[in-house]
This record gives sequence, structure tokens and C-alpha cells, in this order.
Amino acid sequence: MKKLLGLTLVILLLLAVAAPPVDAGWNRGGHGRWEGGPRQEYRSSGCPACGFLGGLILGGVLGGVLAAPAFGPPPVYAAPPPICHTQPGYWTQVPVSRSGEYTTYRNAWVAPQMVCQ
Repeated sequence: MKKLLGLTLVILLLLAVAAPPVDAGWNRGGHGRWEGGPRQEYRSSGCPACGFLGGLILGGVLGGVLAAPAFGPPPVYAAPPPICHTQPGYWTQVPVSRSGEYTTYRNAWVAPQMVCQ
């Protein structure tokens, strides 16, 4: 809504600055008709810097409207769900040692486990 209002304001300012003066050549002869050809006299509107100032103001308004940040809801952080899987059962060798003897190994079954990271 804010950008639409700003854009409307910019268009209105552009039309106001770019509109030709009222005496742009109509009714030169005083008879209400166009008498073509170049103008014989040049009459200043009394404001030589109006074009520059109008462009400066229009550029400021247009730049302010287009550069305005768009606000939205703040980002929400949600922790990802834990990744769980079932580790299959497996056989492993468990060391068995007795005092004074060599270390031997025996097979042992490890049951399936649920592993979550």
C-alpha cells in the first residue's frame, strides 16, 4: 500500500512538472485557432531552475519509494527433527582374559538399536 501511494505521488509530480504551460501556442492570433509555425518570441516562465528542482524532488521521491525495505513477518527458527534410524544387529568379538593366560576372543551378538543424531 505504501509503495502504491508513493508511485501515485511520483506520477502526479511527473505530470505536474512535465505539463506544458497554458500558452503553448494556442490562440496566438487571438481568434481561438492554432496558427502554426515557430514562436517568434521566447518568453521565460520566470523559473529557470524549476526543471532542475522538479527533477531533483522527483528523483528523491522515486528513489525513496523504490529503495524502501519491504517489511514482513520476522523469520521463525524451528529446529529440524532428529534423524533416527535403526542400526541392525551384528556380531562382534569380545575379549576374554583370565589372569596368567593369553587373551582370547569370543563372538557376541549385539541387538538392533535405535540411533538418533
